[in-house]
Amino acid sequence: MKQNIYIICLVVFSIFIVALFMEVTEDKEIIPVMIDSNSAKLFKTGTYNTKDEAEKEASLKKGIVMEENDTYNVYISILKNASNIERMINYLDENNIYYNLIDIQLDSEFVETLNKYEELMNNSTSTVAFLQLNKKILERYAFIYES
Repeated sequence: MKQNIYIICLVVFSIFIVALFMEVTEDKEIIPVMIDSNSAKLFKTGTYNTKDEAEKEASLKKGIVMEENDTYNVYISILKNASNIERMINYLDENNIYYNLIDIQLDSEFVETLNKYEELMNNSTSTVAFLQLNKKILERYAFIYES
């Protein structure tokens, strides 16, 4: 009987301690939401008025040029995987390359291709291979979204 009372006291004390340290919020905006499977990060280095300027920038940064609303945007990467995004950010920061991160929604056809290339990127330890796979992603993106 003494042992049962001892166990009950420990359980009640544990619940009390957990209740003290449990984070409770009334704010409904902080509720976590699942990330959309078609969302990705687009790395943009600039917007230009002329195609020649944009192509020059894309050539220097190994990116692509996309025409949108009478301007030319230079994109240097499109990634979904958090570790690949972090790896690209580190590469760009190390090489002092300015960029903006933009959240975009992709169609499911491109997402399948992107997932395959990103899987290969995850398995690669070589920066050269990582950048070549990134180039293939950009080429595929340009092919799908320009046509």
